[in-house]
Amino acid sequence: MIVKGGSRGGPGQLAKHLMRTDTNERIEVLELHSGIDDLSATFRDWQTLCEGTRGTKGLYHVNIDPDARYDMTRQQWVRAVEVLEKELGLDGQPRAVVMHEKKGRQHIHVVWQRTDLETMTLRSDSYNYLAHERASLRMEQEFGHEHVPGKHAKRDREKQAAFPRAEATHGEWQQAERAALSVADRRAQIAALKETADNGAAFKATLEDAGYMLAQGDKRDFVLVTEEGSVLSLGRELKMKAAEVRAFMADVDRAALPTAAEAKAMQRVREDAPAPEAITPPSPEEQTPPVAEDRPAAPEEVQQPDLPPALDPVVARALDERQRQEVEKLAAWHDTEARHLDHVLSIELQEKLDHQAAMHSAARDRLKRETEEKRSGIDGFIDALQNRLNPGRGAEQRAAREKAWRQLHAQQARERHDMQVLWEQTHAEQREELRERHAQQRREQAAQFAAERQRYTEDAERAAELRRRIEEERRIEEQQRQARRDTGPPGRTK
Repeated sequence: MIVKGGSRGGPGQLAKHLMRTDTNERIEVLELHSGIDDLSATFRDWQTLCEGTRGTKGLYHVNIDPDARYDMTRQQWVRAVEVLEKELGLDGQPRAVVMHEKKGRQHIHVVWQRTDLETMTLRSDSYNYLAHERASLRMEQEFGHEHVPGKHAKRDREKQAAFPRAEATHGEWQQAERAALSVADRRAQIAALKETADNGAAFKATLEDAGYMLAQGDKRDFVLVTEEGSVLSLGRELKMKAAEVRAFMADVDRAALPTAAEAKAMQRVREDAPAPEAITPPSPEEQTPPVAEDRPAAPEEVQQPDLPPALDPVVARALDERQRQEVEKLAAWHDTEARHLDHVLSIELQEKLDHQAAMHSAARDRLKRETEEKRSGIDGFIDALQNRLNPGRGAEQRAAREKAWRQLHAQQARERHDMQVLWEQTHAEQREELRERHAQQRREQAAQFAAERQRYTEDAERAAELRRRIEEERRIEEQQRQARRDTGPPGRTK
Protein backbone atom coordinates (compact mmCIF):
# COMPACT_ATOMS: atom_id res chain seq x y z
CA MET A 1 0.00 0.00 0.00
CA ILE A 2 1.61 3.26 -1.13
CA VAL A 3 0.63 6.52 0.62
CA LYS A 4 2.07 9.80 -0.67
CA GLY A 5 1.09 13.42 -0.14
CA GLY A 6 1.60 16.61 1.82
CA SER A 7 0.32 20.08 2.61
CA ARG A 8 -0.31 22.45 -0.26
CA GLY A 9 -2.22 25.41 -1.59
CA GLY A 10 -3.50 25.91 -5.14
CA PRO A 11 -7.13 24.86 -4.65
CA GLY A 12 -8.17 25.51 -8.26
CA GLN A 13 -5.33 23.51 -9.78
CA LEU A 14 -5.92 20.64 -7.34
CA ALA A 15 -9.66 20.46 -8.12
CA LYS A 16 -8.89 20.54 -11.85
CA HIS A 17 -6.38 17.70 -11.43
CA LEU A 18 -8.80 15.53 -9.45
CA MET A 19 -11.56 15.92 -12.06
CA ARG A 20 -9.42 15.31 -15.16
CA THR A 21 -11.21 12.95 -17.53
CA ASP A 22 -8.47 12.84 -20.17
CA THR A 23 -6.07 10.86 -17.96
CA ASN A 24 -8.65 8.79 -16.01
CA GLU A 25 -11.14 6.28 -17.32
CA ARG A 26 -13.55 6.86 -14.43
CA ILE A 27 -13.90 9.48 -11.68
CA GLU A 28 -16.19 9.19 -8.67
CA VAL A 29 -16.51 11.56 -5.71
CA LEU A 30 -16.94 9.22 -2.73
CA GLU A 31 -17.14 11.90 -0.02
CA LEU A 32 -17.41 15.68 0.11
CA HIS A 33 -17.90 17.25 3.52
CA SER A 34 -19.16 20.59 2.26
CA GLY A 35 -22.36 22.55 1.92
CA ILE A 36 -21.86 22.84 -1.85
CA ASP A 37 -21.44 20.15 -4.46
CA ASP A 38 -18.38 21.73 -6.10
CA LEU A 39 -14.80 20.62 -5.47
CA SER A 40 -13.20 23.81 -6.76
CA ALA A 41 -15.39 26.11 -4.65
CA THR A 42 -14.96 23.88 -1.58
CA PHE A 43 -11.17 23.83 -1.85
CA ARG A 44 -11.12 27.62 -2.32
CA ASP A 45 -13.17 28.05 0.86
CA TRP A 46 -10.84 25.74 2.79
CA GLN A 47 -7.78 27.60 1.48
CA THR A 48 -9.35 30.97 2.38
CA LEU A 49 -9.85 29.83 5.98
CA CYS A 50 -6.10 29.31 6.39
CA GLU A 51 -5.47 33.00 5.72
CA GLY A 52 -6.80 33.67 9.22
CA THR A 53 -3.92 31.57 10.59
CA ARG A 54 -1.29 33.42 8.51
CA GLY A 55 -0.55 30.11 6.83
CA THR A 56 -0.17 29.44 3.12
CA LYS A 57 -1.03 25.73 2.81
CA GLY A 58 -4.61 25.21 3.88
CA LEU A 59 -5.06 21.80 2.22
CA TYR A 60 -3.57 18.38 2.85
CA HIS A 61 -3.68 16.19 -0.26
CA VAL A 62 -2.72 12.52 -0.21
CA ASN A 63 -2.92 9.60 -2.62
CA ILE A 64 -3.66 6.04 -1.43
CA ASP A 65 -2.59 3.49 -4.04
CA PRO A 66 -2.87 -0.28 -3.35
CA ASP A 67 -1.14 -2.95 -5.36
CA ALA A 68 -2.96 -3.86 -8.59
CA ARG A 69 -3.36 -7.45 -7.36
CA TYR A 70 -5.87 -6.43 -4.69
CA ASP A 71 -9.45 -5.30 -5.25
CA MET A 72 -10.57 -2.89 -2.53
CA THR A 73 -14.18 -2.80 -1.36
CA ARG A 74 -15.98 0.44 -0.53
CA GLN A 75 -15.73 -0.37 3.20
CA GLN A 76 -11.97 -0.91 2.88
CA TRP A 77 -11.52 2.44 1.15
CA VAL A 78 -13.43 4.14 3.97
CA ARG A 79 -11.34 2.30 6.56
CA ALA A 80 -8.11 3.28 4.79
CA VAL A 81 -9.10 6.96 4.95
CA GLU A 82 -9.97 6.66 8.65
CA VAL A 83 -6.64 5.01 9.50
CA LEU A 84 -4.63 7.63 7.64
CA GLU A 85 -6.70 10.47 9.09
CA LYS A 86 -5.99 9.25 12.61
CA GLU A 87 -2.26 8.88 12.00
CA LEU A 88 -2.01 12.38 10.50
CA GLY A 89 -3.94 13.96 13.35
CA LEU A 90 -6.61 15.28 10.98
CA ASP A 91 -9.54 13.50 12.60
CA GLY A 92 -12.67 15.63 12.69
CA GLN A 93 -11.55 17.84 9.80
CA PRO A 94 -13.72 18.22 6.66
CA ARG A 95 -12.48 16.05 3.81
CA ALA A 96 -13.09 15.13 0.19
CA VAL A 97 -12.44 11.66 -1.25
CA VAL A 98 -12.19 11.13 -5.01
CA MET A 99 -11.64 7.76 -6.70
CA HIS A 100 -9.73 7.47 -9.97
CA GLU A 101 -9.71 4.43 -12.21
CA LYS A 102 -6.96 4.24 -14.80
CA LYS A 103 -6.14 1.20 -16.93
CA GLY A 104 -8.41 -0.92 -14.75
CA ARG A 105 -6.61 0.08 -11.56
CA GLN A 106 -8.20 2.13 -8.77
CA HIS A 107 -6.69 4.61 -6.33
CA ILE A 108 -8.14 7.41 -4.24
CA HIS A 109 -7.22 11.01 -3.50
CA VAL A 110 -8.09 12.48 -0.11
CA VAL A 111 -8.04 16.22 0.63
CA TRP A 112 -8.48 17.57 4.17
CA GLN A 113 -9.06 21.08 5.43
CA ARG A 114 -6.08 21.83 7.69
CA THR A 115 -7.59 24.83 9.48
CA ASP A 116 -9.00 23.95 12.91
CA LEU A 117 -11.93 26.34 13.32
CA GLU A 118 -11.98 26.01 17.11
CA THR A 119 -8.38 27.17 17.61
CA MET A 120 -7.91 28.94 14.24
CA THR A 121 -4.61 27.14 13.76
CA LEU A 122 -3.36 24.73 11.11
CA ARG A 123 -3.21 21.07 12.05
CA SER A 124 0.46 20.07 12.20
CA ASP A 125 1.99 18.25 9.23
CA SER A 126 5.31 17.46 10.92
CA TYR A 127 6.77 13.99 10.35
CA ASN A 128 4.00 13.27 7.87
CA TYR A 129 6.13 10.70 6.03
CA LEU A 130 6.34 8.65 9.22
CA ALA A 131 2.55 8.91 9.60
CA HIS A 132 2.09 7.76 5.99
CA GLU A 133 4.17 4.65 6.59
CA ARG A 134 2.51 3.85 9.92
CA ALA A 135 -0.90 4.09 8.24
CA SER A 136 0.31 2.03 5.28
CA LEU A 137 1.56 -0.69 7.62
CA ARG A 138 -1.76 -0.81 9.49
CA MET A 139 -3.70 -1.02 6.22
CA GLU A 140 -1.54 -3.89 4.95
CA GLN A 141 -2.02 -5.78 8.21
CA GLU A 142 -5.79 -5.22 8.33
CA PHE A 143 -6.47 -5.94 4.64
CA GLY A 144 -3.99 -8.81 4.32
CA HIS A 145 -1.89 -7.11 1.64
CA GLU A 146 1.75 -7.93 1.02
CA HIS A 147 4.12 -5.76 3.04
CA VAL A 148 5.83 -2.98 1.04
CA PRO A 149 9.17 -1.82 2.58
CA GLY A 150 9.53 1.88 3.37
CA LYS A 151 12.14 4.45 4.28
CA HIS A 152 11.15 5.38 7.81
CA ALA A 153 8.55 3.63 10.00
CA LYS A 154 8.57 0.56 7.71
CA ARG A 155 12.34 0.42 7.32
CA ASP A 156 14.25 -2.65 8.48
CA ARG A 157 17.76 -1.34 9.14
CA GLU A 158 19.28 -4.83 9.04
CA LYS A 159 17.90 -5.46 5.53
CA GLN A 160 18.10 -1.82 4.39
CA ALA A 161 21.43 -0.62 5.75
CA ALA A 162 21.64 2.21 3.21
CA PHE A 163 18.91 4.82 3.03
CA PRO A 164 16.56 3.58 0.26
CA ARG A 165 15.86 5.80 -2.71
CA ALA A 166 12.99 5.67 -5.16
CA GLU A 167 13.70 4.25 -8.60
CA ALA A 168 11.97 7.26 -10.20
CA THR A 169 10.83 10.63 -8.91
CA HIS A 170 7.31 11.93 -9.40
CA GLY A 171 8.58 14.26 -12.13
CA GLU A 172 10.23 11.35 -13.99
CA TRP A 173 7.00 9.37 -13.71
CA GLN A 174 5.08 12.30 -15.24
CA GLN A 175 7.65 12.52 -18.05
CA ALA A 176 7.19 8.80 -18.73
CA GLU A 177 3.41 9.28 -18.83
CA ARG A 178 3.73 12.01 -21.46
CA ALA A 179 6.20 9.99 -23.53
CA ALA A 180 4.15 6.76 -23.30
CA LEU A 181 7.39 5.01 -22.28
CA SER A 182 8.01 3.73 -18.77
CA VAL A 183 11.04 4.87 -16.81
CA ALA A 184 12.42 1.31 -16.75
CA ASP A 185 12.02 0.87 -20.52
CA ARG A 186 13.62 4.24 -21.23
CA ARG A 187 16.59 3.50 -19.00
CA ALA A 188 16.98 0.05 -20.53
CA GLN A 189 16.98 1.67 -23.98
CA ILE A 190 19.64 4.22 -23.01
CA ALA A 191 21.75 1.51 -21.34
CA ALA A 192 21.55 -0.59 -24.51
CA LEU A 193 22.68 2.41 -26.58
CA LYS A 194 25.67 2.85 -24.26
CA GLU A 195 26.63 -0.81 -24.62
CA THR A 196 26.88 -0.38 -28.40
CA ALA A 197 29.20 2.63 -28.07
CA ASP A 198 32.93 2.40 -27.44
CA ASN A 199 33.36 5.99 -26.27
CA GLY A 200 31.46 9.16 -25.45
CA ALA A 201 31.43 10.51 -29.01
CA ALA A 202 29.91 7.30 -30.37
CA PHE A 203 27.38 7.28 -27.53
CA LYS A 204 26.40 10.87 -28.37
CA ALA A 205 25.80 9.88 -32.00
CA THR A 206 23.66 6.86 -31.07
CA LEU A 207 21.62 8.99 -28.68
CA GLU A 208 20.88 11.53 -31.41
CA ASP A 209 19.87 8.73 -33.80
CA ALA A 210 17.42 7.49 -31.15
CA GLY A 211 15.84 10.94 -30.83
CA TYR A 212 17.65 12.19 -27.71
CA MET A 213 19.88 15.25 -27.56
CA LEU A 214 22.93 15.51 -25.33
CA ALA A 215 23.28 18.87 -23.55
CA GLN A 216 25.18 20.50 -20.72
CA GLY A 217 23.30 20.75 -17.46
CA ASP A 218 23.24 23.53 -14.91
CA LYS A 219 24.19 21.35 -11.92
CA ARG A 220 25.19 18.17 -13.75
CA ASP A 221 27.87 17.72 -16.39
CA PHE A 222 25.60 16.06 -18.96
CA VAL A 223 21.83 15.86 -19.39
CA LEU A 224 19.56 14.32 -22.02
CA VAL A 225 16.67 16.16 -23.66
CA THR A 226 13.92 13.90 -25.02
CA GLU A 227 11.79 14.53 -28.08
CA GLU A 228 9.02 15.78 -25.77
CA GLY A 229 11.38 18.34 -24.21
CA SER A 230 11.93 16.57 -20.86
CA VAL A 231 15.37 17.04 -19.28
CA LEU A 232 16.97 13.91 -17.78
CA SER A 233 20.16 13.42 -15.81
CA LEU A 234 22.52 11.19 -17.81
CA GLY A 235 24.09 9.76 -14.67
CA ARG A 236 20.73 8.89 -13.15
CA GLU A 237 19.52 7.28 -16.37
CA LEU A 238 22.66 5.12 -16.60
CA LYS A 239 22.83 4.59 -12.80
CA MET A 240 26.42 5.82 -12.83
CA LYS A 241 28.24 8.18 -10.50
CA ALA A 242 29.21 11.63 -11.74
CA ALA A 243 32.90 10.71 -11.89
CA GLU A 244 32.13 7.59 -13.95
CA VAL A 245 30.00 9.57 -16.42
CA ARG A 246 32.72 12.22 -16.67
CA ALA A 247 35.35 9.57 -17.42
CA PHE A 248 33.23 7.83 -20.08
CA MET A 249 32.33 11.13 -21.81
CA ALA A 250 35.88 12.49 -21.63
CA ASP A 251 36.18 12.76 -25.42
CA VAL A 252 33.04 14.94 -25.68
CA ASP A 253 33.62 18.69 -25.37
CA ARG A 254 31.00 19.76 -22.85
CA ALA A 255 31.44 23.46 -23.69
CA ALA A 256 30.49 22.74 -27.31
CA LEU A 257 27.18 21.16 -26.31
CA PRO A 258 23.97 23.22 -26.24
CA THR A 259 22.40 24.16 -22.95
CA ALA A 260 19.27 22.34 -21.83
CA ALA A 261 17.09 25.25 -22.92
CA GLU A 262 18.75 25.39 -26.34
CA ALA A 263 18.39 21.64 -26.76
CA LYS A 264 14.68 21.83 -25.93
CA ALA A 265 14.25 24.53 -28.58
CA MET A 266 16.15 22.41 -31.10
CA GLN A 267 13.93 19.43 -30.30
CA ARG A 268 10.84 21.54 -30.95
CA VAL A 269 12.25 22.63 -34.30
CA ARG A 270 13.08 19.01 -35.15
CA GLU A 271 9.55 17.94 -34.23
CA ASP A 272 7.93 20.70 -36.31
CA ALA A 273 10.10 20.08 -39.37
CA PRO A 274 8.51 17.76 -42.00
CA ALA A 275 10.12 14.41 -42.62
CA PRO A 276 12.13 14.14 -45.87
CA GLU A 277 9.81 11.48 -47.30
CA ALA A 278 6.84 13.75 -46.62
CA ILE A 279 8.18 16.33 -49.14
CA THR A 280 7.38 14.99 -52.62
CA PRO A 281 7.81 16.90 -55.86
CA PRO A 282 4.63 17.77 -57.74
CA SER A 283 3.54 15.46 -60.52
CA PRO A 284 3.71 16.70 -64.14
CA GLU A 285 -0.07 17.16 -64.15
CA GLU A 286 0.15 19.37 -61.03
CA GLN A 287 2.94 21.55 -62.38
CA THR A 288 1.87 24.89 -63.87
CA PRO A 289 2.61 24.92 -67.63
CA PRO A 290 4.86 27.77 -68.78
CA VAL A 291 3.18 30.72 -70.47
CA ALA A 292 4.36 31.43 -74.01
CA GLU A 293 6.21 34.75 -74.38
CA ASP A 294 4.15 35.78 -77.48
CA ARG A 295 0.84 35.19 -75.68
CA PRO A 296 1.09 36.74 -72.20
CA ALA A 297 -1.78 36.08 -69.89
CA ALA A 298 -4.28 38.91 -69.57
CA PRO A 299 -4.29 40.65 -66.17
CA GLU A 300 -7.89 39.65 -65.50
CA GLU A 301 -7.05 35.99 -66.06
CA VAL A 302 -4.44 35.95 -63.27
CA GLN A 303 -6.26 34.85 -60.08
CA GLN A 304 -4.70 35.51 -56.67
CA PRO A 305 -5.30 32.97 -53.92
CA ASP A 306 -7.73 33.93 -51.19
CA LEU A 307 -5.45 34.72 -48.26
CA PRO A 308 -6.76 35.64 -44.80
CA PRO A 309 -6.30 39.31 -44.12
CA ALA A 310 -3.28 40.10 -42.01
CA LEU A 311 -3.69 41.91 -38.74
CA ASP A 312 -3.38 45.65 -38.79
CA PRO A 313 0.26 46.53 -37.95
CA VAL A 314 -0.81 48.76 -35.08
CA VAL A 315 -3.03 46.03 -33.62
CA ALA A 316 -0.31 43.39 -34.11
CA ARG A 317 2.30 45.55 -32.33
CA ALA A 318 -0.05 46.28 -29.44
CA LEU A 319 -0.96 42.60 -29.15
CA ASP A 320 2.70 41.54 -29.19
CA GLU A 321 3.60 44.10 -26.53
CA ARG A 322 0.77 43.08 -24.22
CA GLN A 323 1.56 39.38 -24.60
CA ARG A 324 5.25 40.10 -23.92
CA GLN A 325 4.31 41.90 -20.70
CA GLU A 326 2.11 38.98 -19.63
CA VAL A 327 4.95 36.53 -20.30
CA GLU A 328 7.30 38.64 -18.16
CA LYS A 329 4.67 38.92 -15.44
CA LEU A 330 4.17 35.12 -15.38
CA ALA A 331 7.94 34.55 -15.29
CA ALA A 332 8.29 36.97 -12.37
CA TRP A 333 5.46 35.20 -10.54
CA HIS A 334 7.10 31.81 -11.15
CA ASP A 335 10.38 33.13 -9.76
CA THR A 336 8.58 34.45 -6.69
CA GLU A 337 6.82 31.12 -6.17
CA ALA A 338 10.12 29.23 -6.42
CA ARG A 339 11.82 31.52 -3.89
CA HIS A 340 8.80 31.29 -1.59
CA LEU A 341 8.88 27.48 -1.77
CA ASP A 342 12.59 27.45 -0.89
CA HIS A 343 11.93 29.81 2.02
CA VAL A 344 9.01 27.78 3.38
CA LEU A 345 10.89 24.49 3.08
CA SER A 346 13.97 25.93 4.80
CA ILE A 347 11.80 27.16 7.69
CA GLU A 348 10.16 23.74 7.98
CA LEU A 349 13.58 22.07 7.96
CA GLN A 350 14.85 24.35 10.72
CA GLU A 351 11.75 23.69 12.82
CA LYS A 352 12.16 19.94 12.41
CA LEU A 353 15.89 20.13 13.18
CA ASP A 354 15.20 22.19 16.31
CA HIS A 355 12.58 19.69 17.42
CA GLN A 356 14.93 16.80 16.73
CA ALA A 357 17.77 18.53 18.59
CA ALA A 358 15.50 19.02 21.61
CA MET A 359 14.55 15.32 21.57
CA HIS A 360 18.21 14.30 21.24
CA SER A 361 19.19 16.57 24.11
CA ALA A 362 16.42 15.07 26.26
CA ALA A 363 17.63 11.56 25.41
CA ARG A 364 21.21 12.45 26.41
CA ASP A 365 20.02 14.04 29.67
CA ARG A 366 17.94 10.95 30.44
CA LEU A 367 20.89 8.61 29.88
CA LYS A 368 23.13 10.87 31.97
CA ARG A 369 20.53 10.98 34.77
CA GLU A 370 20.11 7.20 34.75
CA THR A 371 23.88 6.76 34.92
CA GLU A 372 24.21 9.15 37.84
CA GLU A 373 21.32 7.53 39.71
CA LYS A 374 23.06 4.18 39.48
CA ARG A 375 26.24 5.71 40.95
CA SER A 376 24.56 7.56 43.86
CA GLY A 377 22.82 6.50 47.07
CA ILE A 378 23.04 3.15 48.79
CA ASP A 379 23.01 1.24 45.48
CA GLY A 380 25.90 3.32 44.24
CA PHE A 381 27.87 2.74 47.47
CA ILE A 382 27.33 -1.02 47.25
CA ASP A 383 28.26 -0.98 43.57
CA ALA A 384 31.45 0.98 44.30
CA LEU A 385 32.37 -1.46 47.08
CA GLN A 386 31.89 -4.44 44.76
CA ASN A 387 34.02 -2.77 42.11
CA ARG A 388 36.78 -2.19 44.63
CA LEU A 389 36.69 -5.87 45.56
CA ASN A 390 36.51 -6.89 41.89
CA PRO A 391 38.34 -4.34 39.66
CA GLY A 392 37.40 -6.22 36.49
CA ARG A 393 33.70 -5.66 37.19
CA GLY A 394 34.20 -1.89 37.33
CA ALA A 395 36.03 -1.90 33.99
CA GLU A 396 33.16 -3.83 32.41
CA GLN A 397 30.62 -1.32 33.75
CA ARG A 398 32.65 1.62 32.40
CA ALA A 399 32.90 -0.11 29.02
CA ALA A 400 29.12 -0.70 29.03
CA ARG A 401 28.46 2.97 29.84
CA GLU A 402 30.82 4.13 27.09
CA LYS A 403 29.17 1.72 24.65
CA ALA A 404 25.71 3.06 25.55
CA TRP A 405 26.90 6.62 24.89
CA ARG A 406 28.51 5.62 21.58
CA GLN A 407 25.33 3.87 20.47
CA LEU A 408 23.24 6.90 21.42
CA HIS A 409 25.51 9.30 19.53
CA ALA A 410 25.57 7.00 16.47
CA GLN A 411 21.80 6.64 16.50
CA GLN A 412 21.29 10.40 16.76
CA ALA A 413 23.80 11.00 13.97
CA ARG A 414 21.87 8.56 11.72
CA GLU A 415 18.59 10.30 12.55
CA ARG A 416 20.07 13.72 11.73
CA HIS A 417 21.42 12.37 8.44
CA ASP A 418 18.09 10.73 7.58
CA MET A 419 16.30 13.99 8.35
CA GLN A 420 18.62 15.91 6.02
CA VAL A 421 18.27 13.33 3.24
CA LEU A 422 14.49 13.31 3.63
CA TRP A 423 14.36 17.08 3.41
CA GLU A 424 16.55 17.14 0.30
CA GLN A 425 14.34 14.53 -1.33
CA THR A 426 11.17 16.42 -0.40
CA HIS A 427 12.71 19.66 -1.62
CA ALA A 428 13.69 18.12 -4.97
CA GLU A 429 10.27 16.53 -5.46
CA GLN A 430 8.37 19.73 -4.65
CA ARG A 431 10.66 21.82 -6.85
CA GLU A 432 10.11 19.35 -9.69
CA GLU A 433 6.34 19.47 -9.18
CA LEU A 434 6.53 23.27 -9.17
CA ARG A 435 8.55 23.25 -12.40
CA GLU A 436 6.01 20.92 -14.01
CA ARG A 437 3.16 23.19 -12.93
CA HIS A 438 5.00 26.26 -14.23
CA ALA A 439 5.63 24.52 -17.56
CA GLN A 440 1.94 23.66 -17.81
CA GLN A 441 0.99 27.27 -17.07
CA ARG A 442 3.37 28.50 -19.76
CA ARG A 443 1.85 26.06 -22.25
CA GLU A 444 -1.65 27.21 -21.32
CA GLN A 445 -0.58 30.84 -21.68
CA ALA A 446 0.90 30.14 -25.13
CA ALA A 447 -2.36 28.43 -26.15
CA GLN A 448 -4.34 31.44 -24.91
CA PHE A 449 -2.10 33.76 -26.92
CA ALA A 450 -2.63 31.66 -30.04
CA ALA A 451 -6.40 31.59 -29.49
CA GLU A 452 -6.42 35.33 -28.91
CA ARG A 453 -4.49 36.00 -32.10
CA GLN A 454 -6.82 33.66 -33.98
CA ARG A 455 -9.79 35.56 -32.60
CA TYR A 456 -8.33 38.88 -33.75
CA THR A 457 -7.67 37.37 -37.18
CA GLU A 458 -11.23 36.07 -37.42
CA ASP A 459 -12.55 39.49 -36.40
CA ALA A 460 -10.43 41.04 -39.15
CA GLU A 461 -11.83 38.53 -41.64
CA ARG A 462 -15.41 39.30 -40.59
CA ALA A 463 -14.72 43.04 -40.85
CA ALA A 464 -13.22 42.59 -44.31
CA GLU A 465 -16.22 40.48 -45.39
CA LEU A 466 -18.58 43.14 -44.05
CA ARG A 467 -16.73 45.83 -45.98
CA ARG A 468 -16.97 43.74 -49.17
CA ARG A 469 -20.71 43.28 -48.68
CA ILE A 470 -21.25 47.00 -48.08
CA GLU A 471 -19.20 47.90 -51.15
CA GLU A 472 -21.15 45.34 -53.21
CA GLU A 473 -24.47 46.76 -52.01
CA ARG A 474 -23.31 50.28 -52.84
CA ARG A 475 -22.19 49.15 -56.27
CA ILE A 476 -25.60 47.56 -56.96
CA GLU A 477 -27.41 50.68 -55.76
CA GLU A 478 -25.23 52.83 -57.99
CA GLN A 479 -25.98 50.61 -60.97
CA GLN A 480 -29.71 50.84 -60.25
CA ARG A 481 -29.56 54.65 -59.99
CA GLN A 482 -27.60 54.80 -63.22
CA ALA A 483 -30.18 52.59 -64.92
CA ARG A 484 -33.02 54.86 -63.76
CA ARG A 485 -31.22 57.93 -65.05
CA ASP A 486 -30.69 56.26 -68.43
CA THR A 487 -34.34 55.23 -68.87
CA GLY A 488 -35.82 58.50 -67.60
CA PRO A 489 -39.12 58.96 -65.70
CA PRO A 490 -41.92 56.48 -66.32
CA GLY A 491 -44.37 57.41 -69.10
CA ARG A 492 -41.84 59.35 -71.17
CA THR A 493 -40.17 58.16 -74.30
CA LYS A 494 -37.27 59.64 -76.12
